[in-house]
Amino acid sequence: MEKKLLGKTGLSVTRLAYGGMELSPVSEATAVKLLNQVLDEGINYIDTSPEYANSEYFIGKAISHRRDEFILATKCCDNMRGNGPMYTFDRQTVLENIDESLRLLKTDHIDVLQIHGVLPEFLAGGENGEVLETMRELKKAGKILHIGLTIRNSNPADYAYPALHGYRNLQTFASWRDIEVIQVVYGCMTRLSENVIQKAHDDFGTGIIARGLLKRYDATYDARWEASGLQELLEEGETRNDFLIRYTLTHPAITAGVCGTRGTEHLAQNVRAAARGPLAPDVYEEAKRRLNYVGAVAGATDIWKK
Repeated sequence: MEKKLLGKTGLSVTRLAYGGMELSPVSEATAVKLLNQVLDEGINYIDTSPEYANSEYFIGKAISHRRDEFILATKCCDNMRGNGPMYTFDRQTVLENIDESLRLLKTDHIDVLQIHGVLPEFLAGGENGEVLETMRELKKAGKILHIGLTIRNSNPADYAYPALHGYRNLQTFASWRDIEVIQVVYGCMTRLSENVIQKAHDDFGTGIIARGLLKRYDATYDARWEASGLQELLEEGETRNDFLIRYTLTHPAITAGVCGTRGTEHLAQNVRAAARGPLAPDVYEEAKRRLNYVGAVAGATDIWKK
């Protein structure tokens, strides 16, 4: 599979990454089989979190003996104490998270540690506050190699859910001196951040990881696909999911797209889609043109048949 440098980290990352959230409900035997297939298929970036029940444990159990084959990204500021808010943005929580993550993942370092589900106003002191200062200390100690964050999804009632927070805050976070990697919602159906992603990459060298490539975030998903006539742009043998993956990976500033799955065949399908490579330039531009038009026509249906 094609690889791409993750911003200024120097890490060479496969275009398709595996999202460990989907490991939460599966059995240990299924997780072991699936994770080994992830590596056997050539994926070298695995994203997880303390919040994803069993995910870190399964990764440590299944593939810690293959640690040199993959880049490991997990998260911090997840409150695992059983009381209080889901996320706690303070030094104590970062330290609790990293110690437990290293134990469960059976490793001595995390390649990319990300502040989880964050907005700038959640971090007292901003880039000079205790959370990032603690992460700098962990980096100096060799427990983490690179610092990143994931931007929180906006609320379902917001305009352009779930991408609004990414659109509003990506540039701010990218300008912070120690932030090397940002994970943000972006895809064919969630394009609000398309231009700010490019700007963050160009202005600050930020490595951008996209999530939500295939997720149906609202009830208009299928209608917008049909109204845009994107089905007409598929190559022979290509599925809608294939096209959605390739659309995201065609964005020149996106390093990788995170896709999670609980099934080995679905995983293989996603790998095949990524292996097709970016969309042809004319197809990519036509897809954007059609999506732009549908976005400007309220309630548009069957417009390509008129």
